[in-house]
This record gives sequence, structure tokens and C-alpha cells, in this order.
Amino acid sequence: MKRVVFGVAAIAAVSAFAMLDDDAALNAAREVLAKMTLEEKTQMLAGSGTMTLPAVPRVGINSEWTMSDNSSTVRPSLDRWNWSYPEPKTENTKLPSLSALAQTWDVAWARRHGEVLGAECRDRGVDQLLGPGVNIMRTPLCGRNWEYLGEDPALAAKMCVSMIKGVQSYDVAATVKHFCLNDQEMCRGTVDTHADDRTLNEIYLPAFRAAVKDAGVLCVMSSYNRIDGIWASENKYTQSGILRDRWGYKGLLVTDWGGQHTTEFAVMNGGGIEMHRGDRIQYLCQPSSNRFPLAEAVLRGDVPAATVDNMALHTLYVMAKTGFLTGAPRRTGARNTPEHQRVARDEGAESIVLMKNGKGVLPLDANAIGKVLVIGSGADLKQCHKGCSGEGNVPYEVTLYAALTNRLKEAEVKLMPFCAKLEHAATDTSNATEAGGHVELKDADKWCTEAELKAAAEAADVVIVFTGTELGYQENMESEGRDRVEFDLPAPLQKAMHTILDWKLPRVVVVSRSGSPVGYTWTDKADTLVQTSYLGMEEGNSIVDVLLGDVNPSGKLAQTWPKTYSDTAVAQCGTYNKTNVVYNERFYVGYRWHDKKAIAPLFPFGHGLSYTTFEYGAAELCDDGLSVKIAVKNTGRVAGKEVVQLYAAYPGTKVERCVKELKAFSKVALKPGETKVVELRITPRDLAYWDEFNHRFRTDAGEYELLVGASSADIRASTRAVLAKTEFFAD
Repeated sequence: MKRVVFGVAAIAAVSAFAMLDDDAALNAAREVLAKMTLEEKTQMLAGSGTMTLPAVPRVGINSEWTMSDNSSTVRPSLDRWNWSYPEPKTENTKLPSLSALAQTWDVAWARRHGEVLGAECRDRGVDQLLGPGVNIMRTPLCGRNWEYLGEDPALAAKMCVSMIKGVQSYDVAATVKHFCLNDQEMCRGTVDTHADDRTLNEIYLPAFRAAVKDAGVLCVMSSYNRIDGIWASENKYTQSGILRDRWGYKGLLVTDWGGQHTTEFAVMNGGGIEMHRGDRIQYLCQPSSNRFPLAEAVLRGDVPAATVDNMALHTLYVMAKTGFLTGAPRRTGARNTPEHQRVARDEGAESIVLMKNGKGVLPLDANAIGKVLVIGSGADLKQCHKGCSGEGNVPYEVTLYAALTNRLKEAEVKLMPFCAKLEHAATDTSNATEAGGHVELKDADKWCTEAELKAAAEAADVVIVFTGTELGYQENMESEGRDRVEFDLPAPLQKAMHTILDWKLPRVVVVSRSGSPVGYTWTDKADTLVQTSYLGMEEGNSIVDVLLGDVNPSGKLAQTWPKTYSDTAVAQCGTYNKTNVVYNERFYVGYRWHDKKAIAPLFPFGHGLSYTTFEYGAAELCDDGLSVKIAVKNTGRVAGKEVVQLYAAYPGTKVERCVKELKAFSKVALKPGETKVVELRITPRDLAYWDEFNHRFRTDAGEYELLVGASSADIRASTRAVLAKTEFFAD
């Protein structure tokens, strides 16, 4: 296939599979741009189909640029003009969700996660991956919390940077989304969101900023919502003022599918590529009718030609960076390999959080188990094909029940539903189908009588109760396009959990799966509780690896679990709604809110136990006088990993600050009896707040308390640092 080649030999001599540097990519893009007609330039600003940008053979772009969802797999190929999957559907590895990845608190796992996705994109011929999502968990009801990286901007920022670098190491463009203030799915396409500048900059922008400035992300996707009355896809303040001007972003900006609303206004206010279900692309270039509305606007004098040139240059620049435009060698990919499947399994196990192990039931001894009862039909219900943009198609999927059956070959493993009759209400799925979701609906769950279940439970050596949410579009299911209806699980299911736990059986393990905190009323009765998010195709194996002790759990919560929905900031401040959402809790999100209001959570942010124990030494300042080092010792009998977390507090501050805020973390592996010194590196910029008068970040001179702990509520050591001067930062 013929390509326009710009010094490929010289490029290859430097690095066989390295992206072009910025100058070389811009030069290559400008050369192609100079050859294009106005219509060809506008073609580069709108899809040629649902997941493609057009080929322009006349200038050497002989194939279409191909995109694909999502953040945990490469979605099956879509029809050019709609959301259907042509048969046979393409297959790819399904990794754990981003909510699970966040619970690893491990940037190395984020890198591996990105590399697997990058490799599978390359093998499929996909040039742009539509992930990662980095919106902050403002409300536990948001239907897409499972696709995001938790409630804390520092955690989300560090994890997304590593993932993006992993994806782009395979010459695939990553896409950070959804920019910005898209923190609920309810009425996402019409809701108007409002956040003051300090809240925006301290909570909702840091992960996007890190993606641009630290990871060099090549693509950004705008969100559906309005921001202060203006669509995010047309918002000059966010798209031009913040993204382009302040952060110096050079890559392409793409609307979420169907997020374009105008031609001239969008283009003149920093807009980007228009995408939609292919036959509904209409504002910039209409591929189904071969019309060019944007070119017509230029010819009328409504849009400067230079504006279109600049927009097209961003697209061509990204194509050049990845080697797509220039013919530079691109890294070879692979998919559905044993190595990728092992990553899915091991990453999933690494993410699992041991919430409670009060009687030391875990880990289970496989050799001492004759009968296992698994309660909950969800333990054998596959999830990989659900979730709208998160949908995948996998060569196989291992459920918890299947994994237990495979591992405990000498035992009798029985699956029974809950003693709870659950009916599902009629559900409006129009938002889901419009967003490209493929809907499965339930009328009712299977159920059994209390007597049947109790008899089976009493006959078992171990009872594993599987509860939580599932992916889908009904009531408390989680998915793109809608929020959960209630924080609590259905009352009949809660009652069944109380009933089962009141039997006081000696060995009961509760496994809770969800991508977001769930309202449980029975946790004080559960001695053993394991929390997992959606873990992809190896979910069952990942969970069983932890339950049987092959893997020592080391996951930590990336979200505060409130006791009740009324304890959350959005509930108390009352601005989670369908029309006009004011972020009037400000920067008090998650654990920051609980700290401020002295509300004890059910489980705190950063919480997670182990099959071993860890002892923290004294916190000391490093040579820079600000970073912290601390000795951590494994005081148990088995090897384990601990996530050491550094929070900052602000004694004597004259400016309103949170009680404490996460600033750094590090995951350390320790053998029994082993001690390691962990360094937690921070800079004065990490201690900054947004100065609303000077419109920039500011770190004041003075004293800072640096808190080291195992969670936001379990501080083990502290020290103090003094900064001699006040500093301002450009962004």
C-alpha cells in the first residue's frame, strides 16, 4: 500500500517503534495539509462511519483511521452506519474494569493494562482507543463509576498516566475522556453542570492535566453535558482556554458520539472531530450524503479557513505521531494470547480488596473442603458482553462458580439462588440503545425457599455468598447511559443477606462485586467480606486465587463506602438532579467530605486488609525536605504487599483546605519478616491550591503535616515540613 513517507529510514534508525517527536510529526502533518482541498480538510474533522475517519488517497492517506471503545478491552467491530456488530464478532481479551485497576494502586499494573490494550488494538488494526475514562466519582449512583478510576484526583492522575503510556507504546493513540464535569449518566446529554474554578481545577481537571502534560496523550474526548450553559463540545473556556492554551495540548479533540450540536459555533469555540452513529454525522461533514457543511461555512465567510486548517492539523499530527500518516514502522500487536489472559487474571487478583476477615476464615484450605455452597445466581452470570461502551466479546469467560468447580475438583460445588424473590420493573432503554448499548432485560431472578437454602448451607463446609451489582440497564445495575436508581440493593435481597448471616454458620465468605459503593445493611454481621469490581474474562479465577490464598490480597478501595446514601455530599447538598447540577459541595468529594463533616464511613478510602500484617516505622523527611521516607515491615508469616499512602494536612492555613488530601502512594512487596524503606516523593506543586484571585495554583510558605498510613482513616506516622517561600505555578 502506498504511503507518503517522510524520512522513514532516519526515523527507524533512531528507534524501530518509537513515535515521531513533535517537530517531525508536525512537519509531516503540514506537508499533507498543504496538499489538501478545503473539502478534504473538513473530511478529517468528521467520521466516515461510526468508528472511522476517512481515507484520502489523493494525498497518500490510503486507509481509514479506525477507533474503538473501551478502557478494558477492544470492543467488537461496529457497522459503518449504526451500532450493530457484523458477524462473526471480533474477539479480544477483556481485562478488569478501570474501577478494579484503580484498586491495585499500582502504576506498574496500569502500564501493563495499557500495553495489553495497545497490543490488541494493533493486532486488530485499531489506531485510536477510546479510553481511559478519568471522571471522578462524585456520586455512587453514577452508572459509569466502574469505567473510571475512583474518587481521588491524585490516584486517578497517576494511574491514567501509566495506562496511557502503555497504550501509546504500541503506536496507538489513547483518548482521555470525558472532558469535563461528566460525573453522572442521568440526563448526561442535557444536564447543565456548574463548578467554581477552584473545585474544577483541584478535583475534576488534575487527571486530564496529567494525561496531557505527563503522559502526552494524543486524543481527548469532550463530554455530553453543558458547562455553565454551553455544551462541553462548544465550550471555549475548557477546550481552548484550558486544554489548548494553558496546557499546550497539540492532539486531536473528538466529540463523544452525538455530542456535536452546531457547525460554526462549535468550530469557533475550540471544537474537534464530530463523531456519531455513522448515518447521523451531519454538522461538519456528512459522509452518508457527501455534503460538506463546514466547507460551505468557510466559503460563506462564517468560519476562517485558517481555523479549519488548524483543526485538520491536529488530526494529521496524531496520525503522524503514531506512524499511520508517514508509513513509519509501527509496533506489532497480538491478541487473545496466554500472556494477555494471564495479565487479566493477575491484575484482577491484585485489585481485590479484603474488607473484613474477622475470624481468619480466609484463606481457605482447598484440601480441607468437601462441600461448597455458592449462594447467588450472579456467581455464574457472564458480564463481559455488557456495559454499552464497555461491551466486549471474549473467547471465553470464567465465572466464580466455574472457577470453583475447576479448582476444587474433589469437592462438591453447588450453586443456589437467594431466598429472595426479585421482580424487575419495566425499564426505558432508549438512552442505552441510542448510546450503542445492546440490551438484555430480566423479568425476575431465580429464587429458592429459606428452608431449602438453609439445609444446603448447613450441609456445606464453606458457604460463599455472591452479592452486589451486575452490568445492565435495570434498577441497580451499572452501565453507560443511566444511573443506578437506588444506593441500597433491593430490600428482599438485603433481608436475605440478614437471614443467611443470622444462621451463624462457621465458615461464610461474602463476595461483593460492584464498580461503585453499594448500600449494605448487614455488614456488621459479616465476619468475612471480599470486595471486587468487574474483573473481565478471568474474573472467577482471580477471585478464587485470593480465596484459596494463591494470591495474598493487596487491593485498596479507590472510593469511600458510605454507610448510607444520606451521608454523601451530593445527598446532603441536594444538587444531584436531571437538569441543573451545581457542585456546591465544592472540593469536598469522597473522603474529603467525610473528614470535613466527621461522618464515619462504612469503609474508608484506601482501606484493604491482607493475610499478613505490616508495621510502620517513623516518618522522616528526605533530603529535599519535603518528600517522606518510612520503613515498613511484614510482621506476618506470608509474603504480602502493602500500599503506603501519603496525605497532606494544613495546620495553621489561612485558606480553606481539606482536612487531608492524598498526595503520593507506593506499593511495596515484602517477604515475611522483611523491612523496606519506602520513599514517597512530592514537590511544592503537589501541595498547591487554586488561587481564584490570581487564576493559578499557589503553594503558601509555612508548615505542612505529612501523614503516612494504610488508609485515609488509618494514619500510622507523621512528620512536618516547612516551605520557606510562597510559589505560584502557571497551571
